[in-house]
Parts: sequence; structure tokens; C-alpha cells
Amino acid sequence: MKVGFITSEFPPNNPGGAGISSKLIVDSIRNEGVDIDVYAIVGEEYSVTQQDGICQLPDESRYPGPKTIGENISVLRHLPSPDEYDLLHVYNVRHLPGVVLKSSTPVISTMNNHTWISPDAEQHLREGLPQYDLPTIYRHAQTNGYTGIQAPIRSVIEYVGKTIARRLDRYTVQTEGMKKVMSRSGYDPEKIDVIPNILDERFRTTERSSEHYILFVGQLYDHKGPLEVIRAYDSLPRKIKDNWELRIYGKGGLEPKIENLISKKDLTQVSINYSPYSELPEIYANAGLLIHASKYTEPFSRTWLEAMASGTPIVASENPSSSHILKDVAKFYDPFDAQALAETLQEVLENQCMRESMAKSGKREVEKYTPGKIGKKYANLYNQIIP
Repeated sequence: MKVGFITSEFPPNNPGGAGISSKLIVDSIRNEGVDIDVYAIVGEEYSVTQQDGICQLPDESRYPGPKTIGENISVLRHLPSPDEYDLLHVYNVRHLPGVVLKSSTPVISTMNNHTWISPDAEQHLREGLPQYDLPTIYRHAQTNGYTGIQAPIRSVIEYVGKTIARRLDRYTVQTEGMKKVMSRSGYDPEKIDVIPNILDERFRTTERSSEHYILFVGQLYDHKGPLEVIRAYDSLPRKIKDNWELRIYGKGGLEPKIENLISKKDLTQVSINYSPYSELPEIYANAGLLIHASKYTEPFSRTWLEAMASGTPIVASENPSSSHILKDVAKFYDPFDAQALAETLQEVLENQCMRESMAKSGKREVEKYTPGKIGKKYANLYNQIIP
């Protein structure tokens, strides 16, 4: 069996969550005896290059327009003929339509984000996951500031890309919640398999210092909820803030606004940090609590696995994915209720026994997501699809 794995993120070029997951999944499938070639849309040249055992296709910056358009042009122009492969596996799926159009080989796709599913994932959750059709796409484009001719252009790109993406014979998602989201967005649930995200074993720890800091790890964008976390922390009783710091790890467009909020409220116990991925296991192992504050249905956040493996209790916003994965692990709150996060934080921070119980539950739960188990699931799916 020979498989082409096509992703828009792969280390060392992209050390983010999707890139890390791509590599872990590829390594786990190779351990099952599958021959995989990796194509990553991370190249800095206008032609295909080989580096670190990866075939690099030109990234989206080589072409005009948004990432979605640029990655699909790159695939259509530069992806070698797929005829030598028994199967193509698309991950981080902005480039999925291009692969579908290019290939006569069977294609599966891991839908690990909301591209070609729901272009306004936060509003989709706010509205209770309605059926996602063209009028809804157009309305959300307008809500997001697309005016004049921009709104219909945005809507048409989304609609056409989704129409092409729906031609696949098989999809994987990482939670039952995302299967529900895809089904509500017009995909056939009979074609969707649930294969979870994969644990990075480096986050396992047996020793913890349990320092009194609350941890937020993620991109600093509005849909990840960092501002809500800071405001909730600020509203905690003084005795809690005197004993618990809030450490935010990440980068993104909200960083200036976050710094301004910290300064304005004189929150000396709150800090913005950035750490290489290799140092995150120690940061998790020393944290007393992780806050996961996304305001949309996360496909399957790596931070959940990292916290569970580290024995770090979790407070999480409730959505169809987190409710499925963390139901026996985390303490939930309504992501659109600012007071609910503060109340939940206070409840958990004041109860050490609760935190210890949550940490033990996480350690047990994370055993479902080991590389051996996830690699076997993908290999079994490949065998079902290949004629």
C-alpha cells in the first residue's frame, strides 16, 4: 500500500497544532507498515522542493488571493501525478478541492478544521448548529464585514469549494461533535468515520510541581477566547488572584489588545508568553489548571490531550466536541456567558479535591489516544477504501 499524505502544515516549517498532528499521524501510520510520502504546502520557492524528507509544494504566498485560493492553485499546478498512489489522504483541508480535481485516485480527508464546513464557526455554534446552506453562508459573510461584491464572491468560493469537497467517498473527523457539525452542513453522515486526534507522548509526566498558575495555550484570536479569560480572571475574588497567576502562551492579532487590557486593569498577575513546542510539556506539568476557552466547535484541540497527559485539570467551554471528549474530565461553562467562566473558575480553584479528581480522570482518558491506537485506525480505514 502506498499513500500520498497532503497537508498545509508540517514540522519544522509549521510547529502549530495542525503541523504537530500531521507528523504524529504520519509516523503512527508508518509504524503500521504503510508506505507514505508527505506533500506539504510550505515551500518558499515557485517550484517543488525536497527538504527533511518532505516534498514541499509552493505555499499560498506564491499566489494572489487568500490562503484558500493560493493553496488550491499550488496543488493543481505542482502536485505530481497521483497515479502512483493507492490512496491520497488530505489533512488541514484548505487545499481539498484542488486535490479532488487533480486526482483520479481515491481520496480521503481528515476534516480537522471548519474549512468547507462552516465559514463562520463561532456564529454557527451561537445559532445552535443550523443546517448550513448558501443563504446562511451569505448572511454570515455580511456579518463578518464583507460588503458590496465581496459578500457574494466569498459565498460563491465557499459554496463551490464545498460542492467539490462533497464528492469524496470518505471523510474522517476527530469527534462525534464534528460529525454532527458536518452532517448539519450537508455532508452524508454515512461517509464520515470518527478517528480522534493523537497524543504526543512527550507530555506524559509522573512528577508535577503543581505551581499555582492558570494556563491558557492557543492562538491569540477572538474565537479562542483569550480576552474572556482575562476578564473572568479579573473578576475573581482577591484572595484567589493573590494565590493564582494567569499565564497566557501564544501569538496572534489580539496581542496588542491583550497587553492594553492587562495594563488598563493593572493585572500584574497576568502575563503573555511564548514558548517553543519542545518546552510546553514542562509548562503543562507545572500548571495547576488549563483553561480552554474557544467560542466555536473545536475539531479536537491538542491542548486537551496535552493537559490530560500532564495531569493538568481542565476548565473548558462547552461545545459538541469538548462535550464528547472531555465529558468525564473537564468542568464546562457556556462560552457565550462571561459570568459563567468566572463562576466555574472560582469553583474549581477553591476545590483542590475536585482538581485532583479531574487530573486522575484525564490520565485515564488519554489512553484512548495513543499513537499505536490511532495509527491502527487509519491503517484499517485505508484497507477498507483501497480496492
